[in-house]
Amino acid sequence: MFAPVTAYTLNAAIAHVRSCDDEVTLTVAAAPEIAGVLEDFVDAGGGAPERGSDVCADFEIIPVASDEADQSGAEVWIPETDLWLDVPESGLRERWEVMNASTASSPVGLALPAEDDPAAVDPTAAEVAVEDPRADPAELLWITVFGVGDNITASGEEVMSAHQVRAHNAEGGDRLQAPSAAAQIGQFTYPMLTAVDIDDDHREAARNLLRSYDLPEYNELLAEAGFGPQVTVGSQRDETIVASALEAWDSYSSESSSNLD
Repeated sequence: MFAPVTAYTLNAAIAHVRSCDDEVTLTVAAAPEIAGVLEDFVDAGGGAPERGSDVCADFEIIPVASDEADQSGAEVWIPETDLWLDVPESGLRERWEVMNASTASSPVGLALPAEDDPAAVDPTAAEVAVEDPRADPAELLWITVFGVGDNITASGEEVMSAHQVRAHNAEGGDRLQAPSAAAQIGQFTYPMLTAVDIDDDHREAARNLLRSYDLPEYNELLAEAGFGPQVTVGSQRDETIVASALEAWDSYSSESSSNLD
């Protein structure tokens, strides 16, 4: 995607030269589908220091699958969902903290065949395919919302985000539709997380990036890539929900394997 040179781009370049007492490299590990948006945005000047900030940054955007991002050495991590932090055996909540709850949005739910009516679906009764919620954020979201039960079958409907559907359709095969209407059960919000041991200069660089999300250029790039805008979300979730859902999943998987044996 080509990022046009705008007045903001030029102003950001000028600010970069004139106002920086410190310059750092800020490494941002991002879910692959949003990494390209971030790269285009920083190329167009995103993350330049706001007035009163004396830290400039060279941004290194790394597209990394979210179940592997903790090994990236990044100071900032933008996964699909902060549910990752509550996976009990990962220890992620001790290593990452939420700087901002949302940087973009994408609907999640049942990825129905193109000819199906999503308004006619009852997600509480639908048969769904869940294979590995510790590796698939859409499946992780599903089991935290609906739990684990007999409606999980190998032949059930796929649980995906709109961007996972787009990637599936680009590979060919049966076309699916992005979750909408009753088939949508939630959304990815792409939170901005920082390492708990991040130093002051890197934290200020991350804040500059966060502040610049309010610029119209960022929302334009999001829309071009098929994302919705940032959403206002709270962090009122009980942290034990993910652990309970995964415990139920492990029990279900173990029982299913025994039945197959």
